[in-house]
Amino acid sequence: MVALDVGSGSVRAVWVQLRGGKPVVTRADAFALPHGEDDPHQLISTWLSSVGLAKHFCATALPGSKTVFQSGRIMPNDPRTPDQVAAMDIAQFSEMAGDAMSYDVFAYEPTYEQGVRRYTMAMARPSDIEEAIRETLLNHFRTADLISAPVALFNALEPFSGGHEEPWCYISIGHLQSEIAIGLPNGLAFARSIAVGGKLFTDAVAQNLGLSPVQAEVRKHAGCGLRDADSCNEQLRAAADRWVSQYNACLGVYRSQFQDRRLAVGKIVLSGGGAQLKGLKEYLSQKLNLPVITSAELPEIPDHFRPHIGTYDIAYGLAVTALRTCISYLSLLPEDRKDEVIFKEKKPWWLATAALLLAAMGVYALTGIQTIKRDEGILAENRQKLDERKQIHQQTLNLKGHGAQVLTNSVPISDLLMNGPVARHVLTLVTDSITRETDTSPGDWITLFCDESIYNKREQAEMAPKGGPAGRPAPNAPAAARTQFSLFRTSAKPGSPAAAAAAPTPAASVKEQAAKKDGTEALSSVFIVEGYTSTPSLKTVNELIERLKTSPDIKKVDLLPSDEILNPTGITEPETRQLRNFRRFVIKIELNRP
Repeated sequence: MVALDVGSGSVRAVWVQLRGGKPVVTRADAFALPHGEDDPHQLISTWLSSVGLAKHFCATALPGSKTVFQSGRIMPNDPRTPDQVAAMDIAQFSEMAGDAMSYDVFAYEPTYEQGVRRYTMAMARPSDIEEAIRETLLNHFRTADLISAPVALFNALEPFSGGHEEPWCYISIGHLQSEIAIGLPNGLAFARSIAVGGKLFTDAVAQNLGLSPVQAEVRKHAGCGLRDADSCNEQLRAAADRWVSQYNACLGVYRSQFQDRRLAVGKIVLSGGGAQLKGLKEYLSQKLNLPVITSAELPEIPDHFRPHIGTYDIAYGLAVTALRTCISYLSLLPEDRKDEVIFKEKKPWWLATAALLLAAMGVYALTGIQTIKRDEGILAENRQKLDERKQIHQQTLNLKGHGAQVLTNSVPISDLLMNGPVARHVLTLVTDSITRETDTSPGDWITLFCDESIYNKREQAEMAPKGGPAGRPAPNAPAAARTQFSLFRTSAKPGSPAAAAAAPTPAASVKEQAAKKDGTEALSSVFIVEGYTSTPSLKTVNELIERLKTSPDIKKVDLLPSDEILNPTGITEPETRQLRNFRRFVIKIELNRP
């Protein structure tokens, strides 16, 4: 971005680039205008051509004297946005001015007022804006952005202040007027322009020494000043008093709008050519009872701008504001003008892009036609291959189905081969250890021998017919379908009531949901032995348990507690009545399996 600060006595240009998101000055140049030149446009356009800025888009300044600033507060309970508040204010100003004012607004939240938003609005007459744009055309450059000079001054110097709690006042003393901006680190609060500048001091030197304005301008910075030892100190002090009176009048307007003591100005920073007058900052500090420094004394000036500080402050502020890398962005360039700037700046690129796009579309169309013809042949060939692969796939599925059928049919045989020897061995141990019938004692009877996995209430409910109360077998119902020696559990056929009752939940695996043929499941390591003993004290049963424990194949033998014993299985009601003198027992045997 290139910014031009066109003053009455000189033109200053600054080239600024963004590097890593931060503005950096890459070049700065200035052109001094002849004193009293009535039509400087030709001289300015010639100089701009020499530095390569003819017809170039540049950010330029609107004098503060042609800008009206309005400050205000938006309370926390006010739902309006800063734009809505500004639209209401601008309607009143437009009515008073008799013209539709152009404006922009910036809002910020001060740290000392929680939840309160302050806003600063800059506005100008459309005629003043059009005049400023015509001036740029006469100088043979185009307006990239139009920014009020006090706004540019604040955005240039505030980032170099190093942070502060109270507002600082930035003053650029130009030839004919002084631009004033007062603000905090997070936003511009107040801006004005006073109609006194360096010319006031030049005239004082010229009158005292009888010199021409040009000679007085040179002499003012050579041997004159406001210190006791400087020439023309009395006349310059009188001129400074007139400048101070104008400043105090401006500051009175600020105090009327910002009455909070926390918003009192804490320091003054001078900039511009008039600030270079010897002894001026010390004299102003004495008169205003405030610390006064020049912009060159700010603590955080970057190296790229240090050689230009004090002279190119407003030009630099114009550039950073136009790049929107500033604290307070306030632009007075109308939106239609901004769109025009963007269009004209990007027009060559858009034309080049359109030409490349048309060429690319032509190449794409030709390539597409050739590709379609080639792909049609490939598609026909692939369709033929796809049909062949479908046939192969179907044959593969048939083979897989046949293999699955064979595997399913082999499961019962595999389970029988695995379960039979284990069950036979355990049953042999039980029969060898049980108390047998004698002449004096009927001995112990075994009525049930099964795997633990099928000795449960669900199995009994599925295998026994319903009909009695609470799901119990009907009184006249036959015994459960399970035999007294249920070594294996028969898998229910798909679609049978037992299969429906034992259907797996949705979380069961796909393998568990698959239908099976009638077969058996592998035995666990635990068996259940149910029977009757004629010894009420269960002495013979305990002896049976002790004998079983002596076997190295037995890991654990226990009597089941009464709450885990199920109803008798395989014993009819008449048989139960005949066994009244016998006590029923259930033993749980756990094997040592490798």
